[in-house]
Amino acid sequence: MHDNAVTPLNRLKPGEKALVVALAGGGSFQARLVDMGLNVGSRVEIIRSPNGRGGPALVAVGGTRLAIGRGMACKILVAVAPD
Repeated sequence: MHDNAVTPLNRLKPGEKALVVALAGGGSFQARLVDMGLNVGSRVEIIRSPNGRGGPALVAVGGTRLAIGRGMACKILVAVAPD
């Protein structure tokens, strides 16, 4: 992925780190993610990515790991975070 390119969370590979730049879902979707600790400005690291295989993406946000379904992961837009 190119530096500063915005892409859906589900397209990242394990080990990649990114910064959440937008949440493309509606109000209840955004509220649910914020309740989980994932909002615009959050730094995430991809632990496991579905990459078309099905199943949830597993991401680390701070000291927490979250399982995020593929549909939700498509609506979370991220940019590669500088190390």
